[in-house]
Amino acid sequence: MYYFFDKKHQCSLRNFLYRNKLHVWETIFRPHAFIPCGWGRKKSFFKAQNLAEKNGLKALCLEDGFIRSLGLGKDGYAPLSLVIDETGIYFDALQTSDLEQLILQPETEKLNLRASSVIQTILNHKVTKYNQKFQSIDPAKFEQTTRHVLVVDQTFGDQSIKYAGATPATFKTMLAQACHDHPHAIIWVKTHPDVMAGKAKSHFQPQDLDSENIRVLTEAYNPIELLDYMSEVYVVSSQLGFEALLCGKMVHCFGVPWYAGWGLTQDHRAPLHILNGRRRPNRSLQHLFACAYLQYAHYLNPVTGQRCELEEILDLFIPNIQFQQQLAQSYIAYGFSPWKKKFIAAYFAFPQLKLKFQRYFKPHKHHYILAWGKRAKLLKESAYEQVTTVEDGFIRSVGLGAKLIRPCSLVFDNVGIYYDATQPSRIEQLLLNVNLSTEQIDRAQRLRKLLIDLNISKYNVGTKKSLTRPPHSRVLLVVGQVEDDMSIQLGGVGVKTNLGLLKQVRENHPDSYIIYKPHPDVQSGLRTGKIPEPDMLHYADQVELDTSILECFEICDEVHTITSLSGFEALIRGLKVYCYGLPFYAGWGLTQDRYLSQRRNRHLTLEDLLYVTLVEYPTYNLAHTEVSGIPLVRPEDVIAYIKKQLDQPVSYNERYKRVLLALYNILKKIG
Repeated sequence: MYYFFDKKHQCSLRNFLYRNKLHVWETIFRPHAFIPCGWGRKKSFFKAQNLAEKNGLKALCLEDGFIRSLGLGKDGYAPLSLVIDETGIYFDALQTSDLEQLILQPETEKLNLRASSVIQTILNHKVTKYNQKFQSIDPAKFEQTTRHVLVVDQTFGDQSIKYAGATPATFKTMLAQACHDHPHAIIWVKTHPDVMAGKAKSHFQPQDLDSENIRVLTEAYNPIELLDYMSEVYVVSSQLGFEALLCGKMVHCFGVPWYAGWGLTQDHRAPLHILNGRRRPNRSLQHLFACAYLQYAHYLNPVTGQRCELEEILDLFIPNIQFQQQLAQSYIAYGFSPWKKKFIAAYFAFPQLKLKFQRYFKPHKHHYILAWGKRAKLLKESAYEQVTTVEDGFIRSVGLGAKLIRPCSLVFDNVGIYYDATQPSRIEQLLLNVNLSTEQIDRAQRLRKLLIDLNISKYNVGTKKSLTRPPHSRVLLVVGQVEDDMSIQLGGVGVKTNLGLLKQVRENHPDSYIIYKPHPDVQSGLRTGKIPEPDMLHYADQVELDTSILECFEICDEVHTITSLSGFEALIRGLKVYCYGLPFYAGWGLTQDRYLSQRRNRHLTLEDLLYVTLVEYPTYNLAHTEVSGIPLVRPEDVIAYIKKQLDQPVSYNERYKRVLLALYNILKKIG
């Protein structure tokens, strides 16, 4: 049993503890032991410590980890990283801590190599403690001909200042030293965001900063991006000092943060005497990182609810960081139904981003607008320039959108949309410029194997029954589509009907065995494009209504389609694909194309196509991760989620609900 005294952080701790069935302190303490817990060096910790002493126990001290979340805790973003210290706490240099004891252990090559790899990932993607969208830096602000030095302010009364052996006066000493050391440089004083928001007090008065070469940084820049422009960094106890070390900068410490005293920092004015000789100045940067980020901090995967390693957290953070960098500060979501509003908001649950839904009245033309499919096209044709088209992604769900099944994947295209071959799209731009690294190629190959091994498609519908291959040397699968779908209207060229496609395939291949698979929405009468049964049987040797498309792939040699996504799914499985229109995957040298697009002027590998289509272009979201503050997940997470759904039998209530939804859609269709 854990007894936690800090009400402010109870929600964060509860989220971390109870969702994490393998949390670390179960391996240290008895599962039912009474363990007092407190936060940092706040009153809650000292209460816990007093209670622990009375009961002959040790109190646990908790704090946020060094890579915490997308947004700030005060904005409701729960921590995905915590440190749990039985001895002290990392920022308290007045006594030892679990982190200090880890650093004192001998270095290992294996852990240092792992640390080097993770550090490079952090620097490449500029991952920091809080990963909200930062302001863009204008390089002209930091002239390359001038030397720039960063002096880091902290909030007045910050616990880490006192416990690093420093005082408020230390900050003025630090600034004076930086000015003395660099008389010809620009000294940038970085104020804390809470100071700029008026929620905290600075250590500097206006008169302290009244100098020709001192400038104040008030913008919310990404710390790692900012450090690229700095030559040296001066800190008292800020974590920014360690991030500066990761960036290869010289760091001057005027207090004793956890990373000082190990031979990596300039500690010429730091009160090292408070350490009483505990630290040895011969530790590598990789060792410090490994001890703090890989061993001392503990991480929670919001997808699985289990403990995980930092690498998994980075894999989740990176697509979120990349996606939010592309976003504007606010959007008008125009014309979305009440059902779609629920999941659209989940995809845009980023810090400081405003999303307003507007059902009927058209937004102003200067707004950034989100709109679905046809509505987005109409807005663009009406001279709205800042329109992002929203559509389902390529690994969507278990069930059709027509049955109101929530999508696990969406695409947001601010250029065009993937099925519109009449104009460029973001996926086309990505494919034209793709240049995969070895790691990305490996990931594409792993994704392909996952989809094949687990039999995952876009909708994952249809009866999974084994089909017997017809006794014929050449078996063709013709895939039907919804004829009024935008993908045929904007991607079809000559053939634009299912009957026209079926006739064309039979005419071109009179001696082949043809299997026709209608679209499930069309065959059920919900959408247009149904071929009369006599015509189907005249041109096709076999019709498969309910069988999964993946089972059909198993018994055919080729797939013939206008623009269906089934063609892409067939490519993944190594089948030959004939395109009678211009789907997004045609024109790259991977399909047999009846028509060509002059814009698509390079040949791609299957890995190129798969990586862009499943990793770079779409976004993924799972409903159960919304409380974690991580809007987007990885395709691998969605594949695992869909596989779990497919393995679970559908309950009676769920079947009943699906029948009602189908009836509702039929009634809606007939008016």
